[in-house]
Amino acid sequence: METQVTVIGAGPVGLTLAMDLASRGVDVTVVENRSEDEPADAKCNTVAARTMEIFRRLGVADEVRAAGLADDFTTDVIYCTAIAGEELTRIRLPSRNERLGDDGRSARGFLDSEWLTPEPVVRVSQFYLNPILYEHARTFDRVTLVPETAFVRYEDSAAGVTATCEKRSGESLTIRSHYLVGCDGASSTVRKQMGVRLLGDAEISKARSSLIRCRAIKDLFSGDPAWMSWVVNPRGSGTIVAIDGDELWLIHRIVSMNKDFESVDRDASIRNVLGVGEDFIWEVVHHQDWTARRMVASRFRDNNVFIAGDAAHIWIPFAGYGMNAGIADCTNLSWMMAAVLNGQAGERLLEAHERERHPITEQVSRLAMGKALEYMDRAQRRSIPKVLESKGFLGKLVRKRLGRQLYDINWPQFACEGLNFGYFYDDSPIVHYDGEQAPSYDMGQATPSTAPGCRLPHFWLEDGRSVYDLLGQGYTLLNLSGEKAGESLAQAFERTGMPLVTLDLPRRPEHYAHDYVLARTDQHVAWRGDELPHDPDAFVAHLTGLQPS
Repeated sequence: METQVTVIGAGPVGLTLAMDLASRGVDVTVVENRSEDEPADAKCNTVAARTMEIFRRLGVADEVRAAGLADDFTTDVIYCTAIAGEELTRIRLPSRNERLGDDGRSARGFLDSEWLTPEPVVRVSQFYLNPILYEHARTFDRVTLVPETAFVRYEDSAAGVTATCEKRSGESLTIRSHYLVGCDGASSTVRKQMGVRLLGDAEISKARSSLIRCRAIKDLFSGDPAWMSWVVNPRGSGTIVAIDGDELWLIHRIVSMNKDFESVDRDASIRNVLGVGEDFIWEVVHHQDWTARRMVASRFRDNNVFIAGDAAHIWIPFAGYGMNAGIADCTNLSWMMAAVLNGQAGERLLEAHERERHPITEQVSRLAMGKALEYMDRAQRRSIPKVLESKGFLGKLVRKRLGRQLYDINWPQFACEGLNFGYFYDDSPIVHYDGEQAPSYDMGQATPSTAPGCRLPHFWLEDGRSVYDLLGQGYTLLNLSGEKAGESLAQAFERTGMPLVTLDLPRRPEHYAHDYVLARTDQHVAWRGDELPHDPDAFVAHLTGLQPS
């Protein structure tokens, strides 16, 4: 079998990469060990706004937004002594109906509802997300899905990559391609064959997880139901996530780092999280034990072979940004890889991928770990007083104080504007910098900016369209000068084959102080200025990897 790009792994990261490449005219073959009807994991339960912007471009955002929870089911997060116990604090977040508001856009008045984005965050489990992406990938003529097939090894040469795979039937399959991308998870076979090391913290926390089926759980809440509930009591701590808002629930129970998994009894720990006795029953769908880590691969590339997603970086699932960071990897890699394969850019363009993404994974992982450790220190490592569950005055006082602390520590992970929109590429070989430092960010806050390397600030056009809907397959020049942009820059792009779209905008949006802003297809700013470049050919050669940076 021959193709242009081989993707190993049909999780959300691999499928997004395949669809994005196919949308740019590249033939992709996706190899997946599981069968098509094998249930997806439920480990990721948030699709970030930045990811939804990518899904919007791929035409699958509406279907993702409609999945999982009912339209009127809350996405509130609570901290409590048990589901049937005392509520400590509540982080209010909108249901789907509240989220979209009367105008079909983001509602107002919630922690995460004032963001500059056409696609707000979605609380939907990977249990639903993966099948949606898989079926959507089928609609791309250039995507070939190969299930029930294990990747075995690859051979790389100047001519390309040859992947050897094995079907469940025992039949061998050989795939030849220009590039191979390992999106095959934390235990990546591709990464191991590359000889790449994972650097960082190998163990941060441990948990026993169970996906269970039980309609009676939604009636246990002492107050209003919640999408996610974090349980803290003297007997242990854990988390429960509503998968469908009805009968499916994902429960994590924390295991002390100095103990093994078996030290936490599965049934007893679930009863502790729920706050129920021996007579309460449920059906187990799936059990899994796992260790939270913060590790980043020493490099993301070996000649024609790349890794992305959990294959490239693993971190504690705080702020729900593991899968989402992997999808950001893919949209960065995809347009560069497609431009090279389509003859629109030089091979040097691909050098920008690791230069841009590696520092971001370090930044994001440290932000997520910092908040996670702060929470674990307060809720797990310090002793929780027995009076926390007392009905008396002292119990109420302790619950109120702990609830306030937990709210202050945790709200940024559920309204993580900084992780979505704040990161920037400050050392890219294909960005024209102008000396202005990009605004700093933290987990919960970001400042929109057109500084080169930043995400292009979103705005709505007067006709109701998003500016992101108008970005081309290569570069887009936003002309705010009030005059015609001229032909020299467009002609320079045309000579390379790299597409350029020019948008003449009648008004200057907020955050846009310059007359010209050049955006990449992945929504990052490549350049800005008040005059067009005087040497457009050299300018474009720099952007497309046709000259050394």
